[in-house]
Amino acid sequence: MKLGQIQKLYLSNFLTGLVFWYGIEKLFMRSIGINAIGIGAATAALTIFLVIFDIPAGILADKWSRRGVLVISALSLAMASLLTGISHGLSLYIVGELFYGLYIVTSSGTYQAIIYDSLHEEQRADQYSKINGQIYAFFLVGAGVGDIAGGFMGHSYGYRAPYLLTLIPCLLNALVIVTLREPRFHKLLDKQRMVRQVGRAAITVSRIKLVRNLAVVLSLFAVIELFKLEFGQLYMFRYVSAAQAIGVLWAIYAFSAALGSLIAHRFSTHVSGLITCSVLPLVLMSFVDNRLSLVLFMIQAVATAALLNQIETTIQDHTPSAVRASVLSVITTLGRVVAVPSSFILGWLFKEYNSLIAVRCIAVIGLVALAYWLITTKNIAKASQPIKI
Repeated sequence: MKLGQIQKLYLSNFLTGLVFWYGIEKLFMRSIGINAIGIGAATAALTIFLVIFDIPAGILADKWSRRGVLVISALSLAMASLLTGISHGLSLYIVGELFYGLYIVTSSGTYQAIIYDSLHEEQRADQYSKINGQIYAFFLVGAGVGDIAGGFMGHSYGYRAPYLLTLIPCLLNALVIVTLREPRFHKLLDKQRMVRQVGRAAITVSRIKLVRNLAVVLSLFAVIELFKLEFGQLYMFRYVSAAQAIGVLWAIYAFSAALGSLIAHRFSTHVSGLITCSVLPLVLMSFVDNRLSLVLFMIQAVATAALLNQIETTIQDHTPSAVRASVLSVITTLGRVVAVPSSFILGWLFKEYNSLIAVRCIAVIGLVALAYWLITTKNIAKASQPIKI
C-alpha cells in the first residue's frame, strides 16, 4: 500500500519518538558519575546550542528544503544516540548532547511547517490542529514504546544497549523522510536573505499582539517543560528507583502527553482553562509528597500537551508560510534563553535541597504564567476571534 504525504508524516513521527534511552537517561548518567549539577551543566550546554542555532535552522527550513532539514534531523539523532551511549563521563556526553541539539533545532518547527503546508495544498488547513495533534501523538506513542522497552533493556543488558539500538529507528526514519514531497506551496514562496528573514520573523512576533503574548506564556512554560524533561526522572527517583519502573513511568508520561495532543482540538476555545489545568497540578504537587504526586505529574502532562498544541496552532494560523518555521524558531529561542539559567538553578536545587523544593519553584513560575495570561486576556481576545476565553 502506497502511503500519502500525511501518512508518511505519521510514520516518521513515530520513528522519531522511538528512542529507547529516554526512559533510562538519568539512570545512565548517574551510572557514569554525572550528578545533578552535571545534568544541569549538560542541559545548559544543550540549551545554549539551541539558542544559537534554532533560528538559523528554522530559516534553513524556510529557505532551502524542509525535507532535507528533516533528514539532517534524523541522522543527528542517530549520532547523538551513538556518542552519548559510548560516553564514560560528562565531556563526551555533552558532545552527544550537542548532536541531540542539532536534532531538535532541525525538527522543531520544521515538522509543523511541512504538516501545515501539506494540508494547505490539500485544502485542509482548517484541520491542522487535529491532524498535528494526532501526528504528535504518534511521536509520543513511539517515545512511550521506547521508554518501556528501554527500561527492560537497561535492566537486562545494561544502560548502553538502549542508546545503541536507537540507531535502527533513526536510520529507518531517514529513509521515510527521503520519500516525502516538498510542498509546492512552500516552494513557490519568495526566498529572502537570512538577516531579512530573521527580521521578518521578529517583526511578526512583535507586531501581532496575540503572537507576542502567547510567546511570553510559552517562554514561561519552557522552564516548566525543562523541569519535566530534564529533571522529571530525578523527581521520580524520590518515589521509585528501579530501571523498569522509571521506564514505565516515563512511558505513561509520554502516553499522557499523547492523550493531550489527541484531544487538544476539542479545547480550541478554552485556553484559560488549559493554562489553569496545567498549573494546578504543579501547585498540588508542591504540597503532596507521596506517590500521588506522580499521578498529578501525568495529569499535568495531558493538560500541557493540549495547551501547547492550541498555542502553536494559533501561531500557525496567524503567520504566513514564508516565515512560519522562522517564527516558531524565534519563539522557542526566547523560551530557551530563559531556560539556560534555569537549568543551572534546577540542578543546584536538586543537589543542595530536594525535588520538592524544585517543584515549588516551578509551581510559582506556572502561577506567573497564568496571572500574565489572565491580565492580558481581554487584549488577546480582541486580537483574534478563534480564541475564546
